[in-house]
Amino acid sequence: MNLRDRHVSPSSTVHGRLLASLLALSTAHALAQTGAPATPPPASPAAVEEETINLPQFTITETVGNPYQSRQALSASRVAMDIQDIPQSISVVTSDFIKDSMSTRMLDAAKYVTPIVESTLPYGGDRYTIRGFSVSAEFIDGTMISGADGYSMSLGTYNIERLEIIKGPNAILVPGGSPGGVMNPITKAPIFGKNQASTELTFGQYSDRVFSFDINRSFGKDGKAAARLVYAIWRTEYYVKNQYRNGYEIAPSFSYKLSPDHTLTIKTDFVQNRETNGTGMPIEPTVGSNGYAQLPRNLPRDWSFANDTDTRHRSTERISVELLSTLSDNVSSRLFVMANHVRRYDIGGGSAGLTNAGGGSRNPFTGLYEPGVNWGTAITNYNASGNPADLVPTSAPVTDPSTWVYVRNNGKNDLEYTEAHVKNDYAANFDTKWFKSTTLLGFAANTSKVRWRSPLSSSRPAVPANNLGSITYPGYNFPTILPGANLGTDRTGKLDDLQVFGYETLKFWDDRVQLSGGLSRFFGNLSRTDTTGTAVPAALPTSPDYHLTTNATSFGVVVKPIKAVSLFFSRNTTGGTMPGSLNAGATDPNLKLATGGQKEYGVKTSLLDNRLTASFAYFDIAQKNFSVTNSEFFRLQALGQSTAGLPQFLLFDLNSKGWEFEATYSMNKNLTILGNYSSVKIRQPITDVRLRGVPDKSAAVYADYRFTEGAIKGFGINVGIDYKSDVAGENASGFTTNRPLPNGSYVAQQPSFLVAGRTLMNVGVTYKYEDWNFAVTCMNALDKEYILAAGSRGAVNVGQPRDFRASVGYKF
Repeated sequence: MNLRDRHVSPSSTVHGRLLASLLALSTAHALAQTGAPATPPPASPAAVEEETINLPQFTITETVGNPYQSRQALSASRVAMDIQDIPQSISVVTSDFIKDSMSTRMLDAAKYVTPIVESTLPYGGDRYTIRGFSVSAEFIDGTMISGADGYSMSLGTYNIERLEIIKGPNAILVPGGSPGGVMNPITKAPIFGKNQASTELTFGQYSDRVFSFDINRSFGKDGKAAARLVYAIWRTEYYVKNQYRNGYEIAPSFSYKLSPDHTLTIKTDFVQNRETNGTGMPIEPTVGSNGYAQLPRNLPRDWSFANDTDTRHRSTERISVELLSTLSDNVSSRLFVMANHVRRYDIGGGSAGLTNAGGGSRNPFTGLYEPGVNWGTAITNYNASGNPADLVPTSAPVTDPSTWVYVRNNGKNDLEYTEAHVKNDYAANFDTKWFKSTTLLGFAANTSKVRWRSPLSSSRPAVPANNLGSITYPGYNFPTILPGANLGTDRTGKLDDLQVFGYETLKFWDDRVQLSGGLSRFFGNLSRTDTTGTAVPAALPTSPDYHLTTNATSFGVVVKPIKAVSLFFSRNTTGGTMPGSLNAGATDPNLKLATGGQKEYGVKTSLLDNRLTASFAYFDIAQKNFSVTNSEFFRLQALGQSTAGLPQFLLFDLNSKGWEFEATYSMNKNLTILGNYSSVKIRQPITDVRLRGVPDKSAAVYADYRFTEGAIKGFGINVGIDYKSDVAGENASGFTTNRPLPNGSYVAQQPSFLVAGRTLMNVGVTYKYEDWNFAVTCMNALDKEYILAAGSRGAVNVGQPRDFRASVGYKF
């Protein structure tokens, strides 16, 4: 689409065209002020004063001086807006920063730009935490794929042009989405009028060994056509034994200017990825609620109970067609259609449960987990009798490590998603004597069908702790899934939804005051069939359909006391969220919507000719019925013990409050510094217990210095440091007893362990000579031992030791 500026002169002939294309956009005041015939008649300067109106854009076309900074973002309202004018926190990670920081995952780069931290799934998926809320779903090009139940593979960065992070809910782009926000990667597209190509080889001891290339060609008469091909192949052997990641991505795309006012872009993306299906280890049994997780003392730090058959295979085929159009001098539109097919096939896993290690349970009077003490029978008796005399524990001391036994119970999952997505957006700009107006109208429709097949778990031989060398890896013997029998799961979910939205931005007094607001009307329908008897055979095959009609709203104000400083306030609601299509009705037939919203206010600034950008924001998020993983369910599952009566997911009413700061400073052409800091408090209602994997504080800083003169011209050095405070190792819910204790109180159950905070440092050296570039980065330069992530007492993942990465690239 040709998004050039237009010169507008008043005329009534355009009114019919505007009404035909966007009836709701044509307000009386706009029609009185705006018009543009296809060929403007001559007008004398005295008769009319021409104005320049910028046509709304659905792509980012800015030219930035600093490759680590971006002044515009798409994700707030689906059109390009100056970040300073958006009354919500939006952060942008550029492709140059992704490359220079040698980031193999989106999170690796994003953590330096904005407060975003690792969650509980460091391998096999992109699970991250924003403002206290965990996000697993895959979002790409403004569209969620793999449904609300699925989660992405560890998405590579090779086909990502830029990464936009929305902080908090957004009623326009993701109504009903995560209340903490979402990462929205924008994929690469063909570039008109430019022939360029680059290739790169990256290798490391414990990180991806990648060969990739990116070729763009512009051709056709007057350069009306452009094509691009991105390809990457990776082979990885991680630090942990038998942990690997192998795959490839190929992404051809094509753009063609159908006319000066219409541009068509077709993108395709094909990904095949195989990686370790979980490597979580049990923790040392002597660790209690006030202790930090560590591996059992008889396990090597790089140990895994998996082999190369314990794998997660993720395949994605995706095609999108986008038509950008100029409908008039004021109005532009985007029609976007995407179809995708995703399959995730998991076999086995690397986790194991620890037995014969002695007892441990939560003290009913404190809620703390106490190794070597068994309160189970005492609590059961007291719950039945209410007699304080029954609250007497028994001793179950931690045994000698030589007697411990590791048991292996793993499952198989086959998830297949077939989806289609349609979006049609219209945007109009109007300038009047008194104000400027940007209006957006549109709709988005999605259909997703998922089938989930999972037999009951299968066991491998137990492994004695005093003879780890005896471990074997026989094939799994999963039972056959039979209809109506308790031998596994076979569910099919069909989710259809429609969103209709409108969003308005008004600017007054030379853009010093800006008001914005939007309404998103959401319609959803979920039907699900279940042909297995995993829970209640008589009830599940008739699981109810769910229907949802709800509103999500957005309101914001921006005030600029000076041009370079924006004070902002916003209120966004999530409306209502459809339940996951796989588990809806499995344990509770009642529809429980996740609803809530965020209040946010702060300041943004862009100073020193945009060389210094900074933002400070305070947020308050309230969310009802937010789904979190039940750690106890998966711990018992790993031990092969019964999980009857335990839900896989818990619904909490959560409140997250905190503040964030982030900044970028280009001191000169040599030095650039990025940094951020976050303080957030999120606790379970009533009990005030922490959620797993959420640090109260996190921070990061990245500095890059380039030598541009003298004997070492072309060299550069960069240092990245990131920190997060300690986190709860699991989700613990409820109270220790179902009766009040003798003093009349109830005591909340606390997480049974913590994960220590950590500070990591990466140091890199670069060299650029003409079209060549070289880089060496030392990851975890201080060789710190740490726990990367944890989900329960049976699933902790160690961080990698010092790792050297190197790359060589060439542009031609």
